[in-house]
Order: sequence, then structure tokens, then C-alpha cells
Amino acid sequence: MFYERLKSICKEQNTSVTAMLKDLKLSTSSTGYWKKGNLPNGEVLAQIAEYLHTSIDYLIFGEYRTNLNEEQLKLLELYESTPERAKYKVLCDFEEIVNLEIEKFAKKKEAV
Repeated sequence: MFYERLKSICKEQNTSVTAMLKDLKLSTSSTGYWKKGNLPNGEVLAQIAEYLHTSIDYLIFGEYRTNLNEEQLKLLELYESTPERAKYKVLCDFEEIVNLEIEKFAKKKEAV
């Protein structure tokens, strides 16, 4: 259900649905409709998804609907479950690992 997912994402990001709506300058009275199973319009969904750094698909369906393969989705899931304060470090560490692997591959290729 949309509202439960929204509430959960807000909690993960140390905010509330009401605080998020106020930040976006949206009406907080909409939550009553959402609790009953209704969805916000597309524009509001887009604003919420951007604010929460997620996708509209995830907000509505609870999953990402993309052309990503299973490994890519797992990486995305792991990244999104990382606390905000640690995401930058995760990205930097991952970039360093990728660059080292590329260098190793290039050296092996040169040796052949």
C-alpha cells in the first residue's frame, strides 16, 4: 500500500510524511485519502519521489521496474539501505575498487 511504503521511507530518512509534505509545500490533508488506498496525482508523486530519492515505481508498487538485472538491483537496494551519512563514503570506496579493477585488467591485457 502506497501510504505505508511512504511512511516507511520517510522513517528511514528520519522524517515524517507530514514534515515531508510541509517541506514540499503540499497539503497535509491528502494523507487521509492515501491511508484509504488512494494515490496522489502524477505531479505530486514525482515531487515525493524526488524528495525521498526514490522512484515513483517504488512508491506505488514497492519495487523498481527497470531494465536493470538482478545484480544491479541488488547494488541499488544495498545503496538505498545505507544510512544517508554513509552514502558518500560507499560511493567513494566503490569507485576506488572499480578503478583498481580496471587498472588490473588493463595491466593483464598489456602483458598478453
